[in-house]
Amino acid sequence: MTEALLSVAGLSVSYGGIPVLRDIAFDLAPGETLAILGLSGCGKSTLLRALLGLLPPSAHVEGTARTASGPVRLADRAALRQRLGREIGFVAQNPFDACAPLRRVRAHVEEAWRAHGLPPDAARIAGLCAQLGLDPATLDRHPHEWSGGMLQRANIAAAVALAPPVVLADEPTSAVDAETADAVMACLRAGAPGTVVVSHDLPLVQRIADRVLLIEDGRIAAVAARADLAADRLPPALRAFRQAGAVARPAAPGGEVVLAASGLAVARGGLRLIEGLDLALCRGEVIGIAGRSGTGKSTLLAVLAGALPPAAGVIRRSGALRPPQRGEVLSLFQDSLSSMNRRWPLSRIVAEPLTVAPRRVPGRARRDAAVGALAAFGLGHLDPGLRPEHLSFGQAQRVTLARASLAGPALVLADEPTSALDPRQKARALDGLARLAEAGAGIVLVSHDRALLDTFCHRTLLVGWSGQGPAPERSAPAAPCRPRA
Repeated sequence: MTEALLSVAGLSVSYGGIPVLRDIAFDLAPGETLAILGLSGCGKSTLLRALLGLLPPSAHVEGTARTASGPVRLADRAALRQRLGREIGFVAQNPFDACAPLRRVRAHVEEAWRAHGLPPDAARIAGLCAQLGLDPATLDRHPHEWSGGMLQRANIAAAVALAPPVVLADEPTSAVDAETADAVMACLRAGAPGTVVVSHDLPLVQRIADRVLLIEDGRIAAVAARADLAADRLPPALRAFRQAGAVARPAAPGGEVVLAASGLAVARGGLRLIEGLDLALCRGEVIGIAGRSGTGKSTLLAVLAGALPPAAGVIRRSGALRPPQRGEVLSLFQDSLSSMNRRWPLSRIVAEPLTVAPRRVPGRARRDAAVGALAAFGLGHLDPGLRPEHLSFGQAQRVTLARASLAGPALVLADEPTSALDPRQKARALDGLARLAEAGAGIVLVSHDRALLDTFCHRTLLVGWSGQGPAPERSAPAAPCRPRA
């Protein structure tokens, strides 16, 4: 029998006596891709971090793991961290937090060698860039100059740089389009003989996984092999997981135009990314923006928000050629954690729109409104006094949506607002966006999830297609936009 690349037995994690994971055990065979699914908060990321020795000292960890160099107690964090890079590679969930903001991306990739006292291998870096569709020349830029999808691919390059036998990847494709996701997973599998992937994306898992573990309440609730996935022979728990994400499109739009663009061109770093975009968005309408990673989707939102100037063209908001008024435009950023003041509690972050006219309300009412908004997005269990560093990436996305629900904007520009959410929380988040649309907001929604856009949006624009600029696609019939007199 072939020896497993990674064997885990009796993995349990608790905080202050409260269990998070209970008696997790699995083997990873050579050449296998093992997917770990589960709803937000079930312990998926905790599982990976326990195997890497990256949990905080307050976590009580039990169990053992066996890697290429032998067994190790999972409570021995120092011994586990010594195996990082050479025996186990790691792709973090949030590509922005994984990179030091003041260092160039090249330094982040080269750290894989330097952490072990080795000189960086330029040929290996060039080969990884070719596999992942990255331009090696752009490695000398800083992280904020990259899109989230491009930065995630750089993190993958760092994870597989030393060709470890095992790579643990936490949502490695949440920031990239479906086509790039398959290429990213191919690179992960080529870079390591065994791969463990944490995900909430069941369609992706069905394409790439040899075996699936579903985690519920800290335990393994279901196991399925590739053949079962292909034949749709899912255990009841996995079938319920898939059905948890049903969403409905907002009602047909109508009313005044809140955003219009004519002949719009978008550029970044002197490079024209989008040319000749004509767009009209009505109150209550949701327009999707799709396209491969790095084609300018996030930059387009920044231009529409007035944060960046267009390279060409005209933008009108609420029928006027003017900068956006305070509170009129609300941006939901891809890096949701960076959009929060890290020193503020959640109650203050969520209630911030209620501190300025015309929506200003007294302090106690603001806190009550924040608590209600958090509960509406499935975060009612969180302490309103909690600070952002204690949030998961998915929780942070829902906090920004809760804040948006209190703002009452005319225009919402949402950049991947559901990329880190499981099916149930994604449905809840989209329901919140639908409520904003039904209250009169026009919404521009950027996402790599084409199924989501086709289901939820009234129209979808595909940018970066064949180098020809935006190509309009109608994903659903929408009522004509009738400007008011």
